[in-house]
Amino acid sequence: MKRLRYFRIFLIIFFLQIIPGIVLASSGEGLDIPEALDKKVPLEGLSGAQLFFSKIYNENLWLYAGLCVVLMAAVGGLIAVSTDVILKALGLEVEKIEHKE
Repeated sequence: MKRLRYFRIFLIIFFLQIIPGIVLASSGEGLDIPEALDKKVPLEGLSGAQLFFSKIYNENLWLYAGLCVVLMAAVGGLIAVSTDVILKALGLEVEKIEHKE
């Protein structure tokens, strides 16, 4: 039994040493250099919110990314609050769930 245990440990260590080398060895010569993100949104025919977001995207990608994060958080909060109001109107209890481990 003791030899079987040592043999298992040896096999586990062997495979943990060999498998990553096999995976990395078959990766090839590497990836091509990616092209620059110089894509611009055409502004013809846009108006309102579409024009606003397109201009921000074309001018400053960092501002656009930050604006998207804030907007998604606000939309998520609005959905949560409206769902809470609807469930309370239906008479369902909406409380935090206590998790016990």
